[in-house]
Parts: sequence; C-alpha cells; structure tokens
Amino acid sequence: MSEVSDVGHVNPEPNPPQEQGAATAEEMLSATAPLLERDCILMLGRRRAGKTIYLATLYDALWKSSGEVSMKALSGTAHKTLMGIMDQLKQGHWPEATLGSRQLEFELNDKGTNRLLVALDYSGEDFRRAFVDEDHSSPEVKALLQYVDRAMAVILLVDASVAVKGSHDEFIDDDFGMVQAIERLHNWPGGSKVPVVLAMTKADRNRDLLLQAGSMRDFVQRHYPALLRTHEALSIFAVSAVQERAGEDGSRRPSPDSTPVNVVKPLKHCLKQIRRRESEKRKEERRRAAEEAEYQRFEEEDRLVRAVHAKVAFLVASILIVGMCVAFLIWYLRG
Repeated sequence: MSEVSDVGHVNPEPNPPQEQGAATAEEMLSATAPLLERDCILMLGRRRAGKTIYLATLYDALWKSSGEVSMKALSGTAHKTLMGIMDQLKQGHWPEATLGSRQLEFELNDKGTNRLLVALDYSGEDFRRAFVDEDHSSPEVKALLQYVDRAMAVILLVDASVAVKGSHDEFIDDDFGMVQAIERLHNWPGGSKVPVVLAMTKADRNRDLLLQAGSMRDFVQRHYPALLRTHEALSIFAVSAVQERAGEDGSRRPSPDSTPVNVVKPLKHCLKQIRRRESEKRKEERRRAAEEAEYQRFEEEDRLVRAVHAKVAFLVASILIVGMCVAFLIWYLRG
C-alpha cells in the first residue's frame, strides 16, 4: 500500500470558479442572521463511499487510543452500533446495514482540547438535492448545508471505483457534488482557509485502479480535475479500513485479521492544520494586544508630557505676570 498511501499536496489553478447564484461573503456578512461559528470537523461522502466501515474502523482505533488523540461517541447507541460493526468485520462478515442515522456526533480529545466531529449519513437523494439539484427546501438538506457552513475542517470520502466503473449519476454526485460542497464552504466567511482532505476509500480493493494512474494526484487530476481547481491546497490520502479475501462462494469478504491503513491520517492531518491555524490566530491576537498596549502606553506618556508642558507653561506665565506686576509696582512707587 505504500505506493498509493502518501499524502499529496496539490496546487491547483488560480481563481477557482464561483458557484452561480451563491451568496458572497459580503452578502452573508450583511445578512440579518448571525454567522455560524466554525466548530466542527465534518466527514462528508455520498452513500456507498465506504463511510460506515471507515467511520467504525476510525472510531475503534481512537476509542482505544492512549495517544494524543482519542474519540468518544456522544450517544451510547452510536458507540454500540459502531463497535457492533467492528465485531461483524472481525468475524468476516459485512455489516448488514448502514448506520441508519442522519448524523453522528463525536467528541475528539485533541491534546487536551475537545473538538466536535460530525459524520453525516444522508441519503444519496439528499446529497444530490443539496449539491447537484440545488433544491434546499427540505429540512434534511438545510441541516446538511448548515454543517458545511460551520465546518472547521472537511474530510471528503470518495470510492475511486465510482470514477471508473460507477454509474453516471454516482460519478456526477462525487465530481460535481463535491465541488459544489467545497465552493459553498469557500463562499462562507473564512471558508477558503478551512483544511480539506480527500480520502480515497477502499484502497485495498481499488489498488490496481490507483496504481494505473501513476500516483494519487495523477488519479485525482485525471478523474476529478475540477476538485483540484476549486481548493487551493487539497490533501489526498488512500485509506483502507479492511482488507478482503474470497469467501467459499467466491464473494468478497472482510478479512478477520485486517490491518487498517491510513484510517487515522486524514483526521490527524486536519487536526494538525487546525492547531496551526489556532496557533497563528493566538500569535496574531498577542501581536494586536501588544500593539494596543504599546499604543495605550504611548497615549499615556503623551498625556503626561502634555500635562507637564501645560504645568510648565502655566508656571512660566505666572512668573512673567508676577514679574510684570512687580516691575509695574516699582515703577509706580518711584514715580
């Protein structure tokens, strides 16, 4: 897997296309509704992108983690479901169904800082209405778009085989739909600086497809060029949640002794970028605070100098007036 698992940093063409009819940052800033705070890491992918198994494997790794990053479901039902999926995989069986939840929320402990991770399990119809058909009338679509608007980082999950062997509609959802999602992210204030990661799922099954392109970047450039043009710095990972083996009936089954490949890396990459931006923000705030303190000190010193000058001027004027009065008195008495 080392040949296709490296991260690729992509420098696309300048001036990415803007979504027609999309609200600009200035329009949003002038809207009556308050701006949403960027407070969650968003995991986004259409149905059958391998999201359920990827998420279960990620959760299993970080729930048991004793390192700098750990993960906890915000509901017992979600925890039980994900661990149940892992149990089925370890027995060599595919999960019977998807998570069956509109959204799953997790608490990430990132070096002592708690963050929110949101994994969306919306239907293909909802994803298409949100980003392809632009039908934003349903509550599900509105909720989906709101998560995009508040994202501090985005992990896009894409099955590489869809670009080569998928249906026409599936490919449009991945290609055009993902671009629309990123453009919406960019159009919200501060969105252009939000880190975006493309996780190419099922890398074990799609190994030959990825290697035939030459590199991960070459594969994405060939099949998803608009996505590269749209985001200034797209990081790409090939991930494999499970490896497969042939069952007795010739069907593919998960190998009980699978070793996840790069499953945690997309999230850790996002967290690293978030920490870097937060560090830069703190430095900028300290710089501005220092400048404000320096300005206040200068103002205070200037006020004190002006006060001293005023006192000196008053004293000199007083001396002059007294001197003139004395001189006049002497002149008067002598006269």
